[in-house]
Amino acid sequence: MKEITKKWLEFAKNDLEAAKILLNGSKKNIYYACFYYCHQSLEKNLKAILAERDQKIPKIHDLVDLFKKTQIHFPKEHIHFIKTINPYYNPIRYPDSIMELKEEFTKVKTKKIYQQTKEAIKWMQHELTRKN
Repeated sequence: MKEITKKWLEFAKNDLEAAKILLNGSKKNIYYACFYYCHQSLEKNLKAILAERDQKIPKIHDLVDLFKKTQIHFPKEHIHFIKTINPYYNPIRYPDSIMELKEEFTKVKTKKIYQQTKEAIKWMQHELTRKN
């Protein structure tokens, strides 16, 4: 595995750890931050795949565009999940948008998002090592 790929994966791992800490934290009003770090971890795993394949790594945050650029045949459940979490990226970065979505950031939903993130990442990392 290339060094640049390892760096992307290390950052992705740290983001997933941050998501776990936020999920298990005592402040329910910051579950949106767990969504953010789940998104970040997914994004960096996708960029690791691109790096490993010597593809240009675009400075974008759109998970759908990134997974298309990998040209990997993702399982339907992961495609559906990526399409589900992707729209949260911009709103969770702005206080006024978070206020509009605050009812969506429940412990149950956040836990589900975190678990689906872990499953998608596990699949991507298997795919990354399988192809090389």
